[in-house]
Amino acid sequence: MSAARPLVSKTESPPHPDRHRIGLVLSGGGARGFAHIGLLRVLERHGVEVDVVAGTSMGAIVGALYAHGYRADDLQELAASVSWRDVIDLSLQAGLLKGEKLRQLLATYLPETFDELAKPLAVTCTDLENGEELTFTSGDLITAVRASACFPGAFEPIEHEGRTLADGGICNNLPVDALALMRAEITIASDVTAMRRAGFVHPDADRASWWSRMVATVTLERRTPLATVTLRSTDIMMRLLTDTRYVHHPADLRVQHDLPEVRLESFWDLDAIVAKGETNAEAAFRAEPALLRKLQSSTGAPGAGRPLPDPDTDASDETGRDANARGARLAASATRSTATRAKRRRG
Repeated sequence: MSAARPLVSKTESPPHPDRHRIGLVLSGGGARGFAHIGLLRVLERHGVEVDVVAGTSMGAIVGALYAHGYRADDLQELAASVSWRDVIDLSLQAGLLKGEKLRQLLATYLPETFDELAKPLAVTCTDLENGEELTFTSGDLITAVRASACFPGAFEPIEHEGRTLADGGICNNLPVDALALMRAEITIASDVTAMRRAGFVHPDADRASWWSRMVATVTLERRTPLATVTLRSTDIMMRLLTDTRYVHHPADLRVQHDLPEVRLESFWDLDAIVAKGETNAEAAFRAEPALLRKLQSSTGAPGAGRPLPDPDTDASDETGRDANARGARLAASATRSTATRAKRRRG
């Protein structure tokens, strides 16, 4: 575990006057985090290659997969293949779920350590005993990501190196400052933190029985009245804390995904959330053409300096990618991770 040690990019380019180290931070937000995939697709479309990544909670999961080499289409296909049965293991103790199935899922697609990633990654967690924010940049990757995604009440916290770890969003849901540890020079923040203002349906409007509401909550189909009030209150507190911290640690570009209709657990709306994230990111970059050109110059993208494409008329570079090829990459990555773990166990 490392709280402050900066990393050197594993794919660092030779010094160049136009070359800047690009950092991307992905916030937490549950299912809203699928919007990060849309932003990644926009970066790919414009030829922008990120050097270092930071994330918390759902942003840590997406960020880790991206740092491991998954592209936007791969991530969307992977997310579509996951069922609630793949992550739900009831606990009803320190959390609704144990989180062991989540760990197993992460271990299927990610390597064991940070050092095996293609890009440097920072993952933030919260120490529940002293309230300290922790930033992991090395060591056990699966444990760090699993801890970062321990949303209070949903997943049990985990014990690691004498600490009790939980969701990084408790302290810092948009850890822009983590990119400074990794020497990022241009920073992009994808923020899916819930908006302060949103519609609220009073729990009394739901006439179903308590038990049916509880079962539906476990299967992510609806919320109990208690969950409705608790999660909406958490949304408000997290938004206020995120905005306050952002004043002190701003990014060069903040893409705020206004998703009032998307709840923390709306995982069934994958495609719509990704599409919304793509639209938001495209609009944000079109509003900052000079920054986009700077990002493209830093990457050495062929489109640097050219006018921005019109998303309504120009087809994405990713259109028509072979779905079978994407599936083959996912399977190959999972096979490599499994083979590596098996080799270590034999050793």
